Amino acid sequence: MVGGDMSAIELIATHSNTDFDGFAAMVAAHKLYPEARMVLSGAVNRNVREFRTLFADEIPMVDAAAVDLAAVRRLILVETFHANRLGELGPLTARADVEILVFDHHRPEGALPAFVDPGSVVTSDDGSLVTLMLRIIAERGLEVTPLEATVFALGIHEDTGSLTFPTTTVRDVEALAFCMRQGANQQVIERFLHNPLSAPQRDLLLRVLERARPVAAGGLDVLVAALRGPEYIEGVSLVVHKAMDVANCDALVLLVEMEQRVFVTARSRVAALDVGAVLKAVGGGGHAAAASAIVKDVPLAGVRRRVVAALRRARTGAPTAAALMSQPVHWVSVDATVDEARVTCERYGYGGLSVADGDRLVGAVSRRDLDRAVRHRLGHAPVKAVMLTTTTTVPAGMPIDEVTNVLARDPVGRVPVVAAAASGAVAVGDVIGVVTRSDVLRALHATDRAEAGAPAPSLAGELAALGLDDVFAEVQAVAAAYRGAYLVGGAVRDLLLEQRVSDVDIAVEGDGIAFARELAGRLGGRVRAHEKFQTAVVVVPRATDRAGEPLRIDVASTRTEFYDYPAALPKVEHATIRGDLARRDFSINAMAVSLNPRDFGALLDFFGGHDDLRGKRIRVLHNLSFIEDPTRIYRAVRYENRYGFRMDRHTLALARACAEMDLIGDLSSARLRDELVLLLGEPRIAFTLQRLKELGLQHALHPRLALDDTSATLVAAVDAARRRCDLAAEVPLWRPRLVVTLRDLEPEELGEWVERMKFRRTDARVLVRSWLVGTRLARRLERATAESDLYEIVRGEPLEALLVAMAVSGGGAADERLERYLRRSRKVRLAVNGRDLLELGFRQSADLGHVLRSLLHLKLDGVVAGRRDELEAARRLLKAERGTRAS
Repeated sequence: MVGGDMSAIELIATHSNTDFDGFAAMVAAHKLYPEARMVLSGAVNRNVREFRTLFADEIPMVDAAAVDLAAVRRLILVETFHANRLGELGPLTARADVEILVFDHHRPEGALPAFVDPGSVVTSDDGSLVTLMLRIIAERGLEVTPLEATVFALGIHEDTGSLTFPTTTVRDVEALAFCMRQGANQQVIERFLHNPLSAPQRDLLLRVLERARPVAAGGLDVLVAALRGPEYIEGVSLVVHKAMDVANCDALVLLVEMEQRVFVTARSRVAALDVGAVLKAVGGGGHAAAASAIVKDVPLAGVRRRVVAALRRARTGAPTAAALMSQPVHWVSVDATVDEARVTCERYGYGGLSVADGDRLVGAVSRRDLDRAVRHRLGHAPVKAVMLTTTTTVPAGMPIDEVTNVLARDPVGRVPVVAAAASGAVAVGDVIGVVTRSDVLRALHATDRAEAGAPAPSLAGELAALGLDDVFAEVQAVAAAYRGAYLVGGAVRDLLLEQRVSDVDIAVEGDGIAFARELAGRLGGRVRAHEKFQTAVVVVPRATDRAGEPLRIDVASTRTEFYDYPAALPKVEHATIRGDLARRDFSINAMAVSLNPRDFGALLDFFGGHDDLRGKRIRVLHNLSFIEDPTRIYRAVRYENRYGFRMDRHTLALARACAEMDLIGDLSSARLRDELVLLLGEPRIAFTLQRLKELGLQHALHPRLALDDTSATLVAAVDAARRRCDLAAEVPLWRPRLVVTLRDLEPEELGEWVERMKFRRTDARVLVRSWLVGTRLARRLERATAESDLYEIVRGEPLEALLVAMAVSGGGAADERLERYLRRSRKVRLAVNGRDLLELGFRQSADLGHVLRSLLHLKLDGVVAGRRDELEAARRLLKAERGTRAS
């Protein structure tokens, strides 16, 4: 043992029964706090003890019994929030003069312990705490020695089951690779990671396998073994690992009575069961995958009863039929033809259909049997000739493992879901959904937290930052009566990106219009409903958006879409929130935030959108996405440009293929126009022009649309001129940019194009005239011209034409003079008016306008200034006019 300074005021500690993850986290914390002492409190696992003995000189530790606790002023905890797991150091957490810092990779459910200041907690969702610590070490540029790398690798291996536990993240893999690059010794890792069982441990393993009994826990395979040990056996956690491997179970809880105490060790290899939460029932602690407890003064049988009860009431999150099922249910009548049923299967991508006779469920038909009937030229035959007359159903609460067994025996692979177990005939109205083999496979192999049943991240804090707490309070009140109400679309994406949220879109599992009407009544707003599309807009005058306008809340029923042919407008039907999100364009737009009171703020991310946001990826949800709606390609380019994201390789390949097949040309011109306007309206534009050309997307707009380097230069110039002249309120960003890219079109050709694209008349005039007029102005204004002449030359021309002239001039005389005109001359106004001229003696006639124009010219040229000069100039003009009449 290395004693060190026993009056040290900083200590680093972890939980008792220290294993390699705790030990390695302590070593990592010492890198960050080199003045602190690493303290071992309580028992230490055998492999850690042997490693510590071997490397004691390089990794000095002290025992808690040798520390002067009265001198401690800071306690740095790793891998635990629990004072009762600190052994002799536990009393330090009750002292106000001790600063407590906590590093852990699992934040405890509910409130933090009283001794923990939230500002002194660092957590992550990684499988290993060492992964988090290594990120901090790397950010600070601290050197890691080969021995330290070996210790860190041992911690990561142990905490992630050598990267096999469901809690493992990509960051854990990267951290382990970092350790290898820093020289982690594989031989040492192998020696201490895979300790052979001692004789007492082997005996305990055999007894565990003999005594383990299954316990109902939400359909999971959970074993509990309770036994007595004649003497203390160390390394019980290693025995539990070995027993789980042999039994191949989802979770195992071992209770061993030794030395008048009951030692409880629990391990879980599924995200659906948090054993740390389970062992709270017996005063234990830990994490979702590993937990332990030491119980005194309670007999073994009593501890077992508490553990079993906790397992049975545990919120395992194991999906049920209701969570797995798809909606709506599509039926086919027994009298429908095979061809009609086959078309329905093809439209929705189904492998079969439920069959109804009137209001009764009478069977099912598989896509395979329908195809075979067509090959036998029986497309005209009724479905009842080829259907299965079985009526298997499952209740909504059936857990996934039982649903899997039912589907394994079902020849169609699609089973209707009813609210409760049914016997006898089943009415069509009793069916609330359908669960398929694909649904089960997706849940079993989900990589996403929302699908895996893991606790969803909460965005409640981000929602609060919007300043709409009173609005969301009313939304929750209305949502309580619905299956689900969710914030969807770009708002969720922008919340996660910490961008400004401009739109509030709510998707409702149910009647969206009824939801909107009730919400408007509560908020004192008004509703505009669109019955055909099951959408509504709630306008709330007493609340405002970020622009200060009355808040608009778009409400829609959750729905799914299908396309009859490429580039067609979609047809919609009701669906669950998952089905609604599945129809969206990209994963980053396919997330939702629950607005229900029971889980307000919970993020639903079925398709990995959050990971794609972090990875700055744009990824389509399915391979036909661009074919069904080619405008999504332009949207993808817009997001690439706006956020600095990039389409992943697969998405980019699909975009190129869609452009090469010329499917974009099938879009309605108005839809193309809208996407083009949005693209060119983004603040930054250079990447967009390059990407449109790279993908060949300009051909769908016009074969001679100019997207070359010259366009990029000119666009930058018109943008700069627009900023200098303060024209943001008068000139939409997209219009002068589009003028530049259309410069190669002849006037007649350009006129036909703007008409085909259905531009508004005002926009069309600008697009047709601006390039031609602008280039002529640039040449003409290179010659000296009076300010009044300039005024007459450019008066009435589109402002975009003047910006073009400035860009083409490239800093020449035209650029300077037009900037002066736009910033000053065009705003010059006379102080006199027609009434003043009549009072001077002018006759009422059209000539008054000419006189006023002459006065304005004099003012522009600096001849007159102010009302007195203008009146005097008017008198001179009147005198000249009278002289002319007299002569």
